[in-house]
Amino acid sequence: MKITKFFNRSELTATLWAFRKEFLIVGILSFLTNLLMLVPTIYMLQIFDRVLASQSELTLLAVSIITLFLFGVMACSEWLCSRVLVRAGMRFDEQLSTRVFNASFENYLSQSSTNPSRAFGDLIQIRQFITGSGIFALFDAPWAPIYIGVTFFLHPWLGILSLVFAVIQAALAWFGHRHTVAPSEEAAKVSSETSSYLQSKLRNAEVLEAMGMIGNLQSRWNKKYALWMDKSASAQGLTHRVTAWSKFIRYSQQSLALGAGALAMLMSGSGGAQQNAPQATATPAPLAAALTGRVSSAEEGAMEGVVVSAKKDGARVTISVVTDSQGRYAFPASRLAS
Repeated sequence: MKITKFFNRSELTATLWAFRKEFLIVGILSFLTNLLMLVPTIYMLQIFDRVLASQSELTLLAVSIITLFLFGVMACSEWLCSRVLVRAGMRFDEQLSTRVFNASFENYLSQSSTNPSRAFGDLIQIRQFITGSGIFALFDAPWAPIYIGVTFFLHPWLGILSLVFAVIQAALAWFGHRHTVAPSEEAAKVSSETSSYLQSKLRNAEVLEAMGMIGNLQSRWNKKYALWMDKSASAQGLTHRVTAWSKFIRYSQQSLALGAGALAMLMSGSGGAQQNAPQATATPAPLAAALTGRVSSAEEGAMEGVVVSAKKDGARVTISVVTDSQGRYAFPASRLAS
């Protein structure tokens, strides 16, 4: 495939273009991993929909085994993704390390104002980004709208809650990036200057000692080092505060989502029927039915649309019927009778 104009801008972007196959594999594995993130939700729904309705231990065992297998597939997918990125990072370092070394050596001979050793630090940062959590977040970000859409499909209130918290998280990320990048870069700059200052003076350590200038050198270095410590502490303190707020918002979202689900059930009337404690009164069964009865409550009277379930002794299949407008239900004799 011909290299695009965007990746042909520099030697670094051209090298990144050479790893497009690895990034494609990581994208496919990220798709599989994010798809399998729905497994816990589906497992919970299957428990309530199938296991509790059928009262079958075999169904519970089968669903649990399938869920554990899918969790194993997700773990293998994440492991393969990390392995691909680690090997890509090593190849990336091998392809550019010699070029960076030669450029740094030439830069040092030309007495440039730029610190030659900083180029290796930049190369290490790029490699760590490729193999670190940043690249995983980059591949996982496109899935956020899909999960928000799934929550809207489950219930509009859950979707609105997810959308609100997504906006809050995005705003917090923007705030953290805007207010922490500059202090962190300034602290890194002061650290580099302090290290370069000390290394440049240590080249003439014998002369400095002979002239009795070690004390003055240490005094100046202490001032630079104290400035770096102050900048670093300020940047780290702000970063930790943003991280703490982010955790608070995530944990609050998880708990409030459960509360929103319960509120949605109460508003839809499912909780009201349970709160009113309906009483199912059995009546003598006619010939056409094996079991009949009537569901009513003290406040609402006869309750229509209530699901009543029964299971024959020793059977695994549960039969369910729905009450009529007068709250009555009837199980067919052919389904429950011996």
